[in-house]
Amino acid sequence: MKTLIDTRIYALLSHNESNLLELTQAYKEFIEMMTEMIANCNDRDEILRILHYGRIEFDVLSHPMFNQYADNVLRTTFIYKVMYILDCEINIVSNSMKYASGHDYSSPLSCQDGELLWIGTQQELLELAVAIHKSGVIMLGDRKARFIEIVRALADIFHITINDVYVKKTKLLDRCTAVTPFLDKLKKAYEQVVERHLG
Repeated sequence: MKTLIDTRIYALLSHNESNLLELTQAYKEFIEMMTEMIANCNDRDEILRILHYGRIEFDVLSHPMFNQYADNVLRTTFIYKVMYILDCEINIVSNSMKYASGHDYSSPLSCQDGELLWIGTQQELLELAVAIHKSGVIMLGDRKARFIEIVRALADIFHITINDVYVKKTKLLDRCTAVTPFLDKLKKAYEQVVERHLG
C-alpha cells in the first residue's frame, strides 16, 4: 500500500528540522502528491485507508511521549498543518463517497423509527461542536477529541452530512451579530426547565 509517510515532509518532521524553506517546499510536494494520488485512484476505501494511516503517523510525531523536539515551534506548526490538511481531505473523500450514489445528502437522511434526527441548522450543530471541542469534555483514547472528530460524531448520531466543515466554522466565528444564538437558546431552555422544577 502506498503511504504518505514515504515523503520528504515526513522524513524532515521525524527529525529536528528547522529550515523554513525546506519544510515549506516539502509541504507543497506533500500536497501535490496527495492530490495526485486521490485524483488517480478510483478506490475510495483505499484512499481513506491511506489518509487515515498518514494522519495517525503524523499525529504520533506530535505526541508528547514521542516528541523529543517539542521546543521546535516551526516543526510542530508543520506537523499540525499536515494533520489539518489530512483531516480536510478525509472529510472531502468521505462525503464524495456519499454523493457518488446519486442521493442528495445536503438534507438530513431519512431515518428509521427510533433514530435520532437533527432538525436544527448545520450552523447550530457547528456552534455546539465548537463549544464542546473548546471545553475539552470529550476524549478519544488518551487525548482530547479534535473538532473535526466531534463534528463527525455528531453528524453520525443525528444523521446529517456537513460539507466544508472548516469553511463553515470560519463563517460561524466571523459573524458579527449574535455570537452564540444556539447556545443562548439552549441555556434559556434549561433555565425554563429549572424554573418550572423549582416553581
